[in-house]
Amino acid sequence: MDPQLSKMMKKASKIVDYYDYLQQHTFYLLIDTLKKHKGMLINADEENVLEWRLKALAEMGGLTDKVVDFIAKNIGYSKQAIYDLIQDQGLKVAKRMNIELSTALKQPMKDVSKDTVAIINAYADQTFRNVNNYVNQTLLTTNVHKNAALKTYQNIIDKTVLDVSTGTKTADRALKDNILQWYDKGLPTSLTDKGGHEWTLEGYTRTVITSTTHRVFNEARAQSMKEFDTVLATMSSHPAARPACAPIQGKVVCIVPKSDPKVDLSYPNIYDYGYGKPAGTQGINCSHILYPYIKGVSHNFQKHYDPEQAVKNAKIQQQQRYYERSIRHLKRKKELAERDDDPESVRKLNQGIRGYQAKLRQIVKDNDFLARQYSREQIVEGK
Repeated sequence: MDPQLSKMMKKASKIVDYYDYLQQHTFYLLIDTLKKHKGMLINADEENVLEWRLKALAEMGGLTDKVVDFIAKNIGYSKQAIYDLIQDQGLKVAKRMNIELSTALKQPMKDVSKDTVAIINAYADQTFRNVNNYVNQTLLTTNVHKNAALKTYQNIIDKTVLDVSTGTKTADRALKDNILQWYDKGLPTSLTDKGGHEWTLEGYTRTVITSTTHRVFNEARAQSMKEFDTVLATMSSHPAARPACAPIQGKVVCIVPKSDPKVDLSYPNIYDYGYGKPAGTQGINCSHILYPYIKGVSHNFQKHYDPEQAVKNAKIQQQQRYYERSIRHLKRKKELAERDDDPESVRKLNQGIRGYQAKLRQIVKDNDFLARQYSREQIVEGK
């Protein structure tokens, strides 16, 4: 991976891990509040559990203050981190690209253009605005019907009462299970996409931050290339690639639309492969890099992979990523179970973690293009 992109991705991971920590700490606040009247649940019957429900709901005012106070103290960090990642690092990427192109083309050095600065700033503004609106504000509102944490708290209480009234579980077991069940669901954002999918805090921030990081890195470089009248680039190649990227990865491609007077029709055009669309080239979670290609100067040393096999490999790699996410998720759940004094769940979650670790070892062993990345299995605390 390009050293500059590697640095950006580490910063992106820290932001994603931080929001994961925010969700974890918010659940700690829910657990601690629910534990206040937990003694009432021992041998509770249908009538007693209704009394417990009223006392638990009466705690919502204090819980709202704690959640809002906690999130408010942390918004400043998230805003600073997002702007540092996208704005500051994006400008550094553009500046370095200008230096490289100036040297390769033997042209005078150019400052980062106003257009490039505007593009990078727009990405920074949009990213923070989206995260703030869809994530931060859903936890900052004092409206208990709109606050994501408070809605989760109410759902846990109501489902616990339902489980006890139907006789399926003891009250204490029902509460413990429902806390973990709603953690599986995740704290909801206020975003529902066109397909009706309701995004969670963790899923949304991970997708937006990592995808935008790659996009800014490539957009800043591509803008510099265009300003030096370089419209060709070599696309990096990987053993695993999405259908849109597999046919053109490792090849020299044209990075301007066919309507552009400078277009070079003798090379594949990224706009024919979904450029700018979520599932297309340079879309969500695409990790391909575009390197400037100058006729008569540059050489293409990228390895070529069979497109069909690369797409198959991508599905296998997605399975690896699923195992990694599952390990992290179960480790977080284990922390919640420990916080909730739930040794039975801790034991089951430890078994689950070992199970996914075994699957991970096997899939890496069976596929030589994969490598065990232990950092993807770890959970990080705080900033």
